[in-house]
Amino acid sequence: MIFSLSEIESLSRKAAKGAGHPWGVAEEAGKCARYLCAAGLPGAEALAGLLQAFDQRPYDECRPDCSATPWQAANGPLCPIITGAAICDRAADVADGQTITLGLTAHPLLLLPAIASASDILESGISIHWAGLTMTRMNRETWIETDDQAIRVAEQSEIIIARASSQSGARIRRSYRAEISEETREALNTLAHRTYAPDTPESRLSGAGAGLTDND
Repeated sequence: MIFSLSEIESLSRKAAKGAGHPWGVAEEAGKCARYLCAAGLPGAEALAGLLQAFDQRPYDECRPDCSATPWQAANGPLCPIITGAAICDRAADVADGQTITLGLTAHPLLLLPAIASASDILESGISIHWAGLTMTRMNRETWIETDDQAIRVAEQSEIIIARASSQSGARIRRSYRAEISEETREALNTLAHRTYAPDTPESRLSGAGAGLTDND
């Protein structure tokens, strides 16, 4: 099914909230899915996989310990949404030549929007690399060299973020709509429905839904 980027962002945001993330993280999740889908990458699919794997997982278990090398979570893999925000906070260090290494990370594709944002804010080339994938952001354009397996990997044990002075691969071109599989849409919808207020007789009488009117 084909969706607009706004529809993808809205559904992704609600799904992230339904999976137990704070609204701030949920907002970032929606933006991540939108950015990746606009780039022709399976962002909604990656987010659905992450939210299902991290359903109701406590924030403190999946945020990065940025004092460690590599960065790692207290329990299990890093959340790429939370870790992406931490990378942006320390992007000036990367622009100055420092390297950030991440340990075990879930659905690393969801890190790419944070790299692009950090590069644009600092006006500095930044790259992210893991086995089978290298993405470089320079001058507000993105190049990627990868294969389908690396894009869709559910976990990656080592990821390198570093300053970049050149790029390789194909330049990503922006799209304004994206195709999402029925399976992915259903997974996101299931989580998003948790954010909806339950139906009650009072809500029906006040105008929500059909009330007491038989529309059939």
